[in-house]
Amino acid sequence: MSSSKIDNSSASNSETSFEIRLQTSANLEAVEILTMNVFGPGMFARAAYALREGVEPETHLSFVACKGEEIIGSVRLTKIRWGEDTVLMLGPLGVLREYKSLGAGRALMKQAVDTAREHAKQGGPKAIILVGDLAYYQQFGFERIPAGKIELPRPVDRMRVLVCDLVEGASVDCSGQATRFA
Repeated sequence: MSSSKIDNSSASNSETSFEIRLQTSANLEAVEILTMNVFGPGMFARAAYALREGVEPETHLSFVACKGEEIIGSVRLTKIRWGEDTVLMLGPLGVLREYKSLGAGRALMKQAVDTAREHAKQGGPKAIILVGDLAYYQQFGFERIPAGKIELPRPVDRMRVLVCDLVEGASVDCSGQATRFA
């Protein structure tokens, strides 16, 4: 799916509508600027960043939210290794502060997870991991990874390490060190 219009109002109101599109090479710079504005330089110290560093996101699984031609949010999925298994790492998911109330983050998450689920049916990675708040991400099918099943390259609050099985039971046998995909 390259583009879908999302309208969160009962009427077509340009203040609340946005479009979800595939991220392209043409908007990489805008996505990098958005990500830096949302997360700041502290993102480079995080465990999730260490797993994504130097690895290109999956272009068919990474999306932007646009209001007109302005990119107001983005989400990426990147392949990583979890022990012997290949899974996806979600993030960063970011929406510009002034657009947070539009539902762009939820729409980006839904699009990314739904598309990854379809891709998993065709042989793609069967699970997504992320570091985030369970209260937000469980609506998309994420749950905590049990203690001792995953080792991350940097310190992280274990209660925030989450997984979403794209195929039922996909992560049951996954365990070990999370590393960059090579």
